[in-house]
Amino acid sequence: MVARFLEISNLKALLNLLRQRGPVHGPLRGADGVVRFASLTRGVLPDLSASRTMLPPKKYLLYPRERILTYTDHEGYRVPAEPGLPLILFGVHPCDLAGVNYLDKIFLGDDPDPLYSARRARLILVGSSCIPDRFCSCHASPSPLQALSDLFLHTVDGGFILTSESACGDELLARMQSVLEECTMDVPEDTRRFFGSTDAVPVIAEPEATGPEWQECADHCLGCGACSVCCPTCSCFDVLEFGGLDGCSAERVRQWDNCLFKGHAQVAGGLSFRKDRAERFRYRYWHKYGGFGPLRDVVSCVGCGRCRVACPTGIDLRQLAGQLDKGGK
Repeated sequence: MVARFLEISNLKALLNLLRQRGPVHGPLRGADGVVRFASLTRGVLPDLSASRTMLPPKKYLLYPRERILTYTDHEGYRVPAEPGLPLILFGVHPCDLAGVNYLDKIFLGDDPDPLYSARRARLILVGSSCIPDRFCSCHASPSPLQALSDLFLHTVDGGFILTSESACGDELLARMQSVLEECTMDVPEDTRRFFGSTDAVPVIAEPEATGPEWQECADHCLGCGACSVCCPTCSCFDVLEFGGLDGCSAERVRQWDNCLFKGHAQVAGGLSFRKDRAERFRYRYWHKYGGFGPLRDVVSCVGCGRCRVACPTGIDLRQLAGQLDKGGK
């Protein structure tokens, strides 16, 4: 087939062309050795060989802490305005693209979240192929979540094959003709094949609430919440109200919450739906593999491996899922 090929030496030029649309962020390895999505200033190349970033793209769509509403006697209630300039996120792996697809289902549904909607509308996704490592599990079972992007880079010898996946991608490719060359080359298979499955996914039976595995995991779990923070699809948040000391202003703040935190299920009066850590751990597992609400029976684990890497005690939900699956057969 006729493909659009980019030599590695032209990667900087391609990034410069992308910057004409807006800031470009991508995987960047810091001085501490940690790979993060960060600004790719002119002359800086992304680390496309990294297996994963510390945090997924959700940090660009659902900020860890943000003001979502303000009030003053003079202006009344106001929703903060979002900048209109596009943001290009470069080098996003298929698992993270699928994670964005899951967040879209939550925040762009029947009652769209205005801040998320504005950020998603200006986000341009440039995906890239990857090589799964021992922490990845995208290949374990096909996911119905789609790994969607505007452009996609397939790594090949000497460079990349670029393909367009949207109207925006078509426009970007048209701007890049000066750094691309057409050649006859097969597009290699990539890990996107594990996503967008149309096969019927077996319905997972809700695990027993009193099973010994929950207490066993709770005995190892520190309740630190690192697994949820780094998960591409975890999106629980708390909403806090702060009144101004002047008596005529206030603000409403949204911040990430965590189902492993003791206060996550607390309600008025100090009562809690899940007082015990074993109950909280079961809730997290069931949310990942069973879902709830409109997304019930949609597995939200995209196999990125971040939770296993981040867990200080080495808890692996994949092993737990395998044990429960065998026990149910």
